[in-house]
Amino acid sequence: MLPAPDKPDLLQNHRKEHIAMNTPVIETALFEASLFDELEPLFPDTNPREGKSWGQSSLHQRSLHTVAAASGTYAGVHILLTGLTPGKCVSVEILPPQRASVSSDTEGNRTEHSVPDHRYKLFELLPLPVEANTGAVSRTEWMDGQANLDVIRRAPFTVYDVLKPCTNVLTARGAVMALAFRCKVDSIRRETKKWSLLLTHDGISRKLDFLVEVFPVKVPEAGAADHKYVNWFSHRGIADYHNAPLFSDEWYKMYELYLKLGKYGRQNMALVGAELFFDLEKGRPVLNESKLDRLMEIYNRVGIHWLEGGHLTGRKDGEWEATHAETVFTHRPIPGEGEAELADMGQQIFAYLQKHGLTERWIQSLMDEPLDCMADTYKRSLEILKSAMPGIPLLDASIARETIAGNLDYWCPTANKYEKYQEFFDGRYEKGDHIFVYTCLDPAGSFCNRMLDQERLRQVWIGWAPALYPKIEGYLHWGGMSMEGFDPYYLAAPLPEITDYESSRSGVLPAGDAAIMYPGFHQVYSSTRLEAYRMGFEDLVLLQRLQEREPGWVDALVRQVFRGYDDYEKDVEQYRKIRRILLEKASAVFF
Repeated sequence: MLPAPDKPDLLQNHRKEHIAMNTPVIETALFEASLFDELEPLFPDTNPREGKSWGQSSLHQRSLHTVAAASGTYAGVHILLTGLTPGKCVSVEILPPQRASVSSDTEGNRTEHSVPDHRYKLFELLPLPVEANTGAVSRTEWMDGQANLDVIRRAPFTVYDVLKPCTNVLTARGAVMALAFRCKVDSIRRETKKWSLLLTHDGISRKLDFLVEVFPVKVPEAGAADHKYVNWFSHRGIADYHNAPLFSDEWYKMYELYLKLGKYGRQNMALVGAELFFDLEKGRPVLNESKLDRLMEIYNRVGIHWLEGGHLTGRKDGEWEATHAETVFTHRPIPGEGEAELADMGQQIFAYLQKHGLTERWIQSLMDEPLDCMADTYKRSLEILKSAMPGIPLLDASIARETIAGNLDYWCPTANKYEKYQEFFDGRYEKGDHIFVYTCLDPAGSFCNRMLDQERLRQVWIGWAPALYPKIEGYLHWGGMSMEGFDPYYLAAPLPEITDYESSRSGVLPAGDAAIMYPGFHQVYSSTRLEAYRMGFEDLVLLQRLQEREPGWVDALVRQVFRGYDDYEKDVEQYRKIRRILLEKASAVFF
């Protein structure tokens, strides 16, 4: 049994310890509705009076919440509904602000007039389980046995995270429900837009006002010039969760939807898995041009510029501390006959890139997370690939450092390891190398990551980090949707086989580690964590533009809220305050 952390705000009170995770105690029988900042964690047993917008229980309660946003971005708010009667419906009426519109008559005369702004979406927030807290050192507390004090709440619990699109009427399945409202922000002038939300249940109506302070400085869609950001996907997971066999028309459709959601979240780079465009023919991996053509059509249609070629080798026999490698398709050894196969695959990819003019967009990966014990084999493999693909840079999430220096073009340590060994990585940068950072099940503890029991501001700060560390030019995120073989709405990680009573769960992944995008019925759902990433990378666009003119001002602003991957502001109100200062400055300078 883990010791209880000596931190009162992390402890569940007596009432919460005696309720089911999804059946909170409701202190009033009346229907109530409250607004919460979308960056604040929201639980099924959250008291509605904790909402900053909660008002008195009158027939027409009116509450107010305000956020500031740049043109070209999105603004959102969460709505907690309590006192619901299961089986009865909840209706939502949106009273939008006006926006300018231009129309032309048959003679081409243009007229500007006002029309209701219908650029908004409603979502039902779905709760996800957190069975064990993220570890203080790695994975979960089940593994390291230490209580992690840097969590938003002690496990087990559920937290609202997934955004399932809905319309204006829902049926209450329990006494509590949570919704999300999000609107497109677009204006050429500074103004405040008021969105009124009228929610009705069992004859009682609540009216909530959401104000968006719009700043005219514009954040364009993510493109080639922006901070590189890639989410990895499980291609087999997409097939399984959506009942879409790999390479079927339905699979390609769903794959494109994941990329579209990623692009919305400012992803501008895609992992092009080798298994998606190589076929085995008589024991030889052969590049299938028609498959790669189809993938390229998707990337171009979605607007994904950068392409990360998937790994071509792995550890011999899957052993973590292996000293030798093997090719991913035939498992031929390196050193050994696998060297010729690696060269052959690299040459085929390079020929395709040259043929289609893609050499400036492609960055190739060799093997995931090489260790020092693999250094000689890894360096030899890099040499083979560089020879087969001249001029194509090589990128890998790397654990080894000095032992492979001079061979890798793009270094990609975990965020905490970049800070710990910053002198080494910045030194490689000065020699012409490039730097990404990545997150996976590490770093844990207080470091910025995207687990379900961590503040959503941590994802925002990952977006801000390159403003403090300008040598970092990309972010690699393995858990875009890397789930396979379990129901993510019911479990945080796979269970052992049903007849297996011996396996320990100490090695399971932390809750939320494997995905920020979730499978739906013929669609893909966002999450509060994906939205937080989006906000952080939207802010980064403005921070980097301002750095070119006033680097000192930007550095001072950033350090007020972010001083390192484990030294950052946790107060959402303070973030909103600093973000507003950023928007005021950017609008004054660029508009």
